[in-house]
Amino acid sequence: MAPIRLAPQESPAGHPCADPLLYQSDQALLAYLLQDIRSLMRRCCKGELSLEPYEVLEWDVHGLQRRVVMCDPDALMRPETVQIVGFFGDRLADADAKGLDSVEIDLLGEFRSYPGILSYSSVELVEHHWANLVVHTQPGDREAWRGSAVHRMAVDHVAPRVYRSVRIHNGRLTGGVIGPNHIDIEVTKYWDYTVDPVWHAIRPVLEIDPVDAEAPFSNITGSDRS
Repeated sequence: MAPIRLAPQESPAGHPCADPLLYQSDQALLAYLLQDIRSLMRRCCKGELSLEPYEVLEWDVHGLQRRVVMCDPDALMRPETVQIVGFFGDRLADADAKGLDSVEIDLLGEFRSYPGILSYSSVELVEHHWANLVVHTQPGDREAWRGSAVHRMAVDHVAPRVYRSVRIHNGRLTGGVIGPNHIDIEVTKYWDYTVDPVWHAIRPVLEIDPVDAEAPFSNITGSDRS
């Protein structure tokens, strides 16, 4: 079924996941995740640390976990426009955390098969609830990744069981990670699993033609760290 097309400021009744007021907090969290990558790249440039391809970096901030996977540090150094995906999921209280972790491990393991993916970042918002950012080179990168068997399993069997709703932002970062610019969200896609059939909508944010609608987990991993 084709997604419902939302106007820029439309707040659809009965679907709080698509409230346009969420953009402010979502953009702030994406900027927070982007700053992690920028900080690591600056430290690398200063010789304070070395970054290896596909290296996983993890640390805590005030008891909440952070993670960055540096898939291609050299490409992240280039001042070229990159694409971004931001994932925000409203997870069910009784969601299977171990099952989500297992899906995430499988999805992270696929990065080497998709060289257009430059980095993956996650931040724990509250215990076991995460937001995620993926930086990649071209829109086709995420199209290729979402076709994998692991993604298809996550879309068909995991997302509807563990989330109330999901929203995915696609956008771009002009000048690359090392530049001073902020992320421009171009289109947002929504899935509300609290209704049958699942409510699916798309909202163009900038004046562009929206990309084909994607399914949750098509860009990001499975435990709200997606």
